[in-house]
Amino acid sequence: MLPSQTRPDALPPFFQGFAFDYPGGGSWVVAFDRSGSTGNGAVVVVGDFRKLVTVSVFRTETVPEAVRQAGLTEESGYDICVEPQRTERGTMRFSLLRSELVGAYEYEFNIESCAGEVEEGLGGKLSCLNAFGGTIPTAPRRVIGRCVLVNGTAYSLTASSPEERWEEVGPLLRAVVATFRK
Repeated sequence: MLPSQTRPDALPPFFQGFAFDYPGGGSWVVAFDRSGSTGNGAVVVVGDFRKLVTVSVFRTETVPEAVRQAGLTEESGYDICVEPQRTERGTMRFSLLRSELVGAYEYEFNIESCAGEVEEGLGGKLSCLNAFGGTIPTAPRRVIGRCVLVNGTAYSLTASSPEERWEEVGPLLRAVVATFRK
């Protein structure tokens, strides 16, 4: 349940086979809604973009037939819902904090991303470089999510914030993730 100081908004319920609530009014807005689309990719993104706090739903239609038949396990949930984020181009550091199957596959991790090129230097030290070879800042974020199978398609709701804001917004993001349902 979302904190009482927020009026929840919800996406059109179950249009794509899922629904979730997010803080209504104020600074939370829908950045895009591709509910009628098909294929792998982001379906919807909402958030407080001034604070870089986001919630998105990613659709994966390329789910192995064995998983479609048996359902998500902790291992297949990780492979389908987390691994693509971990290996995304520009990832400098990744640390899985939680991975469990509790009615749905749930996960939490820290990730540090680079908007430029990642270069490995002496002793394995990673640097984030711009097009001219200069060092640029990275973006450490905390990510939590829940993944469900709906008619053989995986939907993964992912909520994230900059690591330095996690203490402030983490409880709200946990509440949003808890409302994700099929």
